[in-house]
Amino acid sequence: MTDQAQSILVVKLSSIGDVVQALPVARALRRRFPDAHIGWAVGPAAADVVTGNPQLDEVLVVGGTKNGGAKVRMLPPLGAPLRLKRALRLKSYDVALDLQGLLKSAAIAYLSGAKQRIGYRTLREGVCLFYNRRIVPERRDVHAVDSYLDFAEALGAEREPVGFDIAISQDDRRVVEELLEGGDSLAALIPGARWESKLWPGERFAAVADALADEFGLTAVVLGTENDRKLATTIAQTARTRVIDLTGKTTLKQAAEALRRCRVTVGNDTGPLYVSAAVGTPTVGIFGPSDARRLGPYGAGHAKVVTDAECAPCRNRRCHPRTCMEAIEADQVAGAVRALLTRSGEG
Repeated sequence: MTDQAQSILVVKLSSIGDVVQALPVARALRRRFPDAHIGWAVGPAAADVVTGNPQLDEVLVVGGTKNGGAKVRMLPPLGAPLRLKRALRLKSYDVALDLQGLLKSAAIAYLSGAKQRIGYRTLREGVCLFYNRRIVPERRDVHAVDSYLDFAEALGAEREPVGFDIAISQDDRRVVEELLEGGDSLAALIPGARWESKLWPGERFAAVADALADEFGLTAVVLGTENDRKLATTIAQTARTRVIDLTGKTTLKQAAEALRRCRVTVGNDTGPLYVSAAVGTPTVGIFGPSDARRLGPYGAGHAKVVTDAECAPCRNRRCHPRTCMEAIEADQVAGAVRALLTRSGEG
């Protein structure tokens, strides 16, 4: 019986933004099962989202190779199912929750040997064959956070209060303090995205940076990976005001600390946008091809700027020209930030 669960495995492998939005499940489960062993299976790319989470007893990095620290175990990849099965079953799980609903995540829930394997009621990729409780509807008309919390509710957990837990070390705080040179009047810009179709023009990010400097005295900080360096250069060279380029210079947890220190974040629909909202920074998301009903910063104190292009949301990874993103003007985004800061008393 799930109401007597002593050990629970949450399976949510990727991506960074999706794992961030699933974090409230860990807190809800901990409230419901304060003494249970709760583990989380995650992929290497999103492992930093959950490592150190105070609600978890263990993080299992499937296919991980580097040392993850205390309470982190590196597991064989899915390509070695027998070794993975043995590693998973070093802990006996009563319940496995597959929050991803894909063949790879359903296989991990199955290989764990959990007595109850709970997943979505879906026929996609045949995943239902790996579950013995198909009780969670795959809801596409509600925010992803609420959809993930259906799993916690299936185990009798209360959905609220919703909370995110991203652990940041003192060492990471010190690194960010040095990178930001102690500045505290900052606005984060996130110009990158995994999907090419989600990219908003760098010149318009620069216009927003100038507006925030002029109206609120904020210095723009550009965050992202090394792959976003070209976009950061475009922003810095186009803006009239100072821009701090941290692309490729931070780990995920250091980026989380930088975002926490900012007064507002503006970004495309990508992982760091969700990290920003999770650490409590007022966040404005820019949406074109992805579904803003299901995605975007969760809860009060955040905002979305959604394209009015007829083709959106197309959910295409590539699109030429990027009609939906080009339809969003810098004044619209700056106005959303202005309204957000005014409501929060920052203006």
